[in-house]
Amino acid sequence: MKLIVSCFIFLGCLMMSCTGLKKSQVQAVQSFAMATKGISRVPSDIYFRIYQLKSESQTLQLNTLLSTNDSVKESIQLLKNDYAEKIAFFNIAEAYSTSYQIVEEYASLVLCLLDESYLHEFEKSKTTWQSSFTGLVRKYNSVAVRKIPPSVGSLVASIVQEIGSMRIRQLQKKYLKKALYAAQSPFESICDDFILLDSLKLKSELSNLPDYLDNNYANFLENVRAYEREGNNPYYYYKEYTPIYAGWLSQINELSILTAGTVKAFRSLRNAYSQMLAYVDAYKPSDIPTALTIMENDYNDLVMIYSRFQYQREKLSAAGLIK
Repeated sequence: MKLIVSCFIFLGCLMMSCTGLKKSQVQAVQSFAMATKGISRVPSDIYFRIYQLKSESQTLQLNTLLSTNDSVKESIQLLKNDYAEKIAFFNIAEAYSTSYQIVEEYASLVLCLLDESYLHEFEKSKTTWQSSFTGLVRKYNSVAVRKIPPSVGSLVASIVQEIGSMRIRQLQKKYLKKALYAAQSPFESICDDFILLDSLKLKSELSNLPDYLDNNYANFLENVRAYEREGNNPYYYYKEYTPIYAGWLSQINELSILTAGTVKAFRSLRNAYSQMLAYVDAYKPSDIPTALTIMENDYNDLVMIYSRFQYQREKLSAAGLIK
């Protein structure tokens, strides 16, 4: 009799371990993954936009230098120096963006274990995705202090290999919890890096940006005045370029707000991860954890800030105030 009871207990535990997640648990993970995917795109956008503002001010200064420079050789050297600075930036930007690209790609993998539409889209490009993800991890580990462990790459390879041969429920039961647990340590490390390091770099860049723009714009004005002293009419330069300065200041303000919102969102993501795991592990999940609700609210706030920033950029671009 004891043997029969033991068998029933064993079978009951086996069935419990094989059952899928509750709908609320799947929705919680999906909300977390979608927020992660969205938030992870923003740091690189902020960084690139800061560079674009710098580049626009440099180009403005360069154009006036070229227009008042009689030496072809010097002009060509100025163009070469400008090009070299742009290439150097892209190399820095690529290194800066790697960790956030990894987070975004991994969120895509998690989403394909939750929703059929994501799974079908992912299946179309899973080979290139695998290659891209592996390359990003290799690049990240070549410079990072806290490496992404090989176990993550092995798990990812196993999931990608079985996509297409298994149904989503089978994939979910076999891999979802493993994927979430495997990513916790590197995910939290990347969040910490943004909160403690990268966000400070962005804030420093933003605090120095007004002086940088002012210096370039002052040089622009000096060259225009030199052009005017030679008997030329500078009206075109003032008419076309004076309004751009106000556009720059407006964007610096929006970028500062966007950076603050991104820090808040990353902090919420980091705090919510362990809560999300506990909720997924619960046999009888109750209410959504508070940390997940806060994360969702902070993500929605960031989306609104980002949308406003993009809308402003479109308006400034349509008015010819930015490129």
